[in-house]
Amino acid sequence: MSRCHSEEIKHSIIIPAYNEEAGLPVVLKDVFKLIDNSFEVIVVDDGSTDGTREVAEKFPCRLVSHVQNSGKGEAMKTGIREARGENVIFIDADNTYPAEGIIEIANALEWFDMALASRKMGQKNIPAFNRIGNAIFRNSIRYIYGFKGYDPLTGLYGLKKSFLEVMNLESKGFGIESEICIKAARMGLRIMDIHILYRDRLGEAKLNGLRDGYRICVTILRHFPLLFQRLEKPSLNRYAKY
Repeated sequence: MSRCHSEEIKHSIIIPAYNEEAGLPVVLKDVFKLIDNSFEVIVVDDGSTDGTREVAEKFPCRLVSHVQNSGKGEAMKTGIREARGENVIFIDADNTYPAEGIIEIANALEWFDMALASRKMGQKNIPAFNRIGNAIFRNSIRYIYGFKGYDPLTGLYGLKKSFLEVMNLESKGFGIESEICIKAARMGLRIMDIHILYRDRLGEAKLNGLRDGYRICVTILRHFPLLFQRLEKPSLNRYAKY
């Protein structure tokens, strides 16, 4: 059940969750300590087989459930369709990102098109193999496609819903962040980095370094034709002064 009327909502927080009964209650508890009625929280239960759904039902968030596990990208796309806010903010359900970063991102979106939490601090909490992959993919997205943010693979970031809607997102799994950031770059979005301390996760990791690294690589290569075109950025009236 929503904690506020739709006309009051400015920010939609989307939390994709698959078997996150350990981290999700901590994340939700921290989030609801910070937000007011201009925020809504949407938990997308991606076919969990543990107590994720029951955890979400204990909080004043909107719960949307997939019948079966469909991948992080599909969960995020479901959340985008359900979002009622002008701004959409994503945060992972494993407690690796501080909830305070949501407020910083919401504030940044008053002036920027997109804001991302940078994981420069807390690298020790990322497995070594994943750190190497992150560096390769991060630099590929930044230098090939011209993405201006530091950490395009972060799990805490926000942007306008109208931008997400015209991106026609296709990724089903962990390639979703790469696709969003590549298309944000080709759309010329104005981006701000937010610095956070990345933490050790609660619960079992869902990302497989080899399998999901391959999928992220495929996502980066599949969008290579965008190098030769620009995506149209939807106009926002409040940016008319720039």
